[in-house]
Amino acid sequence: MIQRAIFTLVICLLCASSYSQVKLFSIGYGKTFVSNDSTTVNLTLDLNRIPGQSERAGGYYFVNDVIGTKGWGYYIKPTIDVNIGSGVSSSPNNISLGVPIGLVYDFKKSDIGIFSFYLEGSPEMIADKTFKNNLHYLSINAYFKYEFLNDDILIDVWSGVTNANGVRNQIELETDSYGRLTIPFFLKMNFWNAISPKERKYRRVNWISSLKYNYVYEDNPLINQDDNYFYFSSKLDIYITPNVGFNVTYSNGQEEPLFKRNNAISFGVTLAK
Repeated sequence: MIQRAIFTLVICLLCASSYSQVKLFSIGYGKTFVSNDSTTVNLTLDLNRIPGQSERAGGYYFVNDVIGTKGWGYYIKPTIDVNIGSGVSSSPNNISLGVPIGLVYDFKKSDIGIFSFYLEGSPEMIADKTFKNNLHYLSINAYFKYEFLNDDILIDVWSGVTNANGVRNQIELETDSYGRLTIPFFLKMNFWNAISPKERKYRRVNWISSLKYNYVYEDNPLINQDDNYFYFSSKLDIYITPNVGFNVTYSNGQEEPLFKRNNAISFGVTLAK
């Protein structure tokens, strides 16, 4: 029942989106280098999962507006990441939902780009493939972002700090308190201009990488026998049309909700809107 509700929500949001969206959907085949699921088939739905794009345009938002004329703005945007695969360790989490509500301040634009400060809160749910182990928490996020954009290239870099507090639910087990502190670093680049036969401009290459340090200070001791975890993920999309591309994704480390060792590479096809 929960799975059906989530997929219904995903499809409705994807259909409702009226903005350009990169790597909205992808399907691929991969190989993991840990555990017994050495080869995997995976399907990914992606909506606003990677922050870093300008809050003034792009992506899908419930609310996205400015406050006066002093550089302040506010936004409400859904974030969805659904990974369906034949292997467990090919992706750290299989269902991830959130609704960040935030304030953003854009500093004065200069020749080297624009710097922004973000402060947001988000209720989030992250579950494993079986839904038997899931996290529910409220995250408070503060970070700085640098963006450089011209006719040839887009570069987004951001880093900050995140604090999450909530609960861990496990089927047939008692609920545990959950607390996490994260220091993330994200990089996003778009380049290599192209024009489709229908005169639509787009960039062929989209590269997104993230590195996160997670300090888990409260959790079930059977799940977490350690407090410190690093997780790295990088995805390269090369588009042959504005809507279709090929991708390669690599991930390494330990991430929510189970913090199992993950080391995998996959190749696939990306569909974008």
